[in-house]
Amino acid sequence: MSSNTTASGIYSRLVRLNGIGYEVFELPSGPFFLFADDLALRMAAFEGSIDEKELSRVIPRRRNAPISAALNFLELYLHGEKAPLPPLDLSAFTDAERAVYRSLMSVPFGRTLSYAELASRAGFAGGARFVGNCMAKNDFPVFIPCHRVIRSDGSVGNFSGGEGIKELLLGFEGSFPVKLRPVGRRTRRGRASGSAG
Repeated sequence: MSSNTTASGIYSRLVRLNGIGYEVFELPSGPFFLFADDLALRMAAFEGSIDEKELSRVIPRRRNAPISAALNFLELYLHGEKAPLPPLDLSAFTDAERAVYRSLMSVPFGRTLSYAELASRAGFAGGARFVGNCMAKNDFPVFIPCHRVIRSDGSVGNFSGGEGIKELLLGFEGSFPVKLRPVGRRTRRGRASGSAG
């Protein structure tokens, strides 16, 4: 999801889906919003693009199986552990874009690669610009870890949540030297992030 996506655009896109609900998880970078129906996660977004007061008027806060799976993934992510991905709705993407995302999902916690390296891995040698466009369109940051894709000169590059969030996530994973907020096992509302509710 590009950084210039407006909150109203997010809401209008999501409210057209039947049975959509949302939940919030606290990442080292701050609140992270998960949107899903009963079949799949439809989008994940950082706080900067979300007005939760407006959001709660149009989409109910609730958990379903995909959101519970996403919360489990994120809870284990906070502890450097691997978890099964929740079901992700990739139907809006082309075969080529999905190939890039699949290649990126094999990049482990704490590792980075350049746009050009990812293009080559995905079978698009010389396609660094295409990969950059795929990263900008990624509706599932962290799950499809576009924060691990950096420029060939070692600078972090663009990110849907902003470069600061990208640096925080890379720092949390040990691949960028930044100072982080303490991370606990609870959401910002004090409930255990994996609890039912």
